[in-house]
Amino acid sequence: MKKRLNKSQKLKITLFIIYCLFMIYSFFINLNKLISILMFILFSGIYVLYKKRREDNLKNSTIKKIDNMSGEEFEEFLQVIFKNKGYKTMLTPVTGDYGADLLIKKKGVKTVIQAKRWKNTVGVEAVQQVVASMKYYKATDAMVITNNYYSQNAINLAKVNNVRLWDRGDVIKLIKSGECPKCGADLLVRKGPYSEFLGCSNYPRCKYTEKIN
Repeated sequence: MKKRLNKSQKLKITLFIIYCLFMIYSFFINLNKLISILMFILFSGIYVLYKKRREDNLKNSTIKKIDNMSGEEFEEFLQVIFKNKGYKTMLTPVTGDYGADLLIKKKGVKTVIQAKRWKNTVGVEAVQQVVASMKYYKATDAMVITNNYYSQNAINLAKVNNVRLWDRGDVIKLIKSGECPKCGADLLVRKGPYSEFLGCSNYPRCKYTEKIN
């Protein structure tokens, strides 16, 4: 089972190796201990700053950026979003994940998530996989999240198995405030003749619209 290493973890390992090599070198040349401590603080600071910057970049993703993400980047994006909503999160291994890409937990409820950053409609396989993962991860809830939409068969199977399906509109809500700045009502994803946009749920009383970047 191949363990997942995201970019932050890879940087952490790289900095740790560099620091160990530096410590070995300093041992042989009798370098001042204070310099060694300062180097450790420097490397730690670089890692913390990089991790925060990466999380901020993921958190501020547009739907167009999400559409161009890799599958692993989409999973990391969802992890950051749920983490900021107060959930405990854990990404599963890249291979041998038993049908779940992300685990989240809040108020004692553990949820397994199958993430699908796809260009096509998501079919029943995603629902089948996440249902199968529930028992292995001892979860009480299951979700499939995609930047696209679902086939009718996938919707039907999800209803039977109580799996929540979040589609493109729900992902857009995750990255938008979801509230009309004019009247305070919910913003909904609507389809125009040329593209999708956010429109006020109070329409026609409120005609506020917003471009989806």
